[in-house]
Amino acid sequence: MRQAVPRGQAHPKPRPFPESAAMFRSFHPAPLTALCLLALAACQPSYDATAVGQERLEECVASACTTLNLDGAGLRDYSDLAATPQVTSLMVSYSAFSDLSDIAFMTQLRELHMGSSPVTDLSGLSAFPNLELLHAQYLGTDNLAPIAQLDNLRELAVGTSTLQDLSFVAEMPGLQRLLVITSALDLDLATLGAHRGLQTVELRSSDGIELAPLLALPNLREVSLSRNSAEIGPAQAQVVAQLRARGVRVELDQIIVPVC
Repeated sequence: MRQAVPRGQAHPKPRPFPESAAMFRSFHPAPLTALCLLALAACQPSYDATAVGQERLEECVASACTTLNLDGAGLRDYSDLAATPQVTSLMVSYSAFSDLSDIAFMTQLRELHMGSSPVTDLSGLSAFPNLELLHAQYLGTDNLAPIAQLDNLRELAVGTSTLQDLSFVAEMPGLQRLLVITSALDLDLATLGAHRGLQTVELRSSDGIELAPLLALPNLREVSLSRNSAEIGPAQAQVVAQLRARGVRVELDQIIVPVC
């Protein structure tokens, strides 16, 4: 017998890679990199993703859910989402979702999760002025500058294999939480400047990245560093010590690639 679903929430379905906002906010001890996600992909059974997405949509419409989870699923026609004006949180990560214009009518969105999807143009974010949370890592574009137009954004997750410049973040004074995933050793944290809003910074695959610019963030409270190596380097260790002496909570984790 199917368990009753509380009003306001769609019936949960197994999804391959849960991209949880709570994971970011609570500094999950074993955050997943792209390598981990690829490893997990081999563990997932095959299924008709759009059929799963359509079922989740129908359940959301029936229950008037405010969070619609299409992670790992997707829809044949995203115009069907017009039937969900009450949805304020949309998850389309790890799916074939590719065009923000397909959901431009969802101006009510406060959260949008679309990591690891083939979106190639972020200029369409202008349709979502109410966004407070955006997860947009490993998309089909390296041009993240359009994200800066989101004046109400409080939490942002970004990442590409070549990400080096975070200067667009400096144009977002209201941003409080930043998650960065990159394998580029020359990621320049100095482009953050002395951002006064940032309170939480999480860096995944942080090996070799110069961390000293974090000391310039005046209101920083939490830092999470995930590494591929077992030991942190001496230069990074010195910065970690300085941050902790300043009262900043610093979490250090080694990335473990799962085996199925």
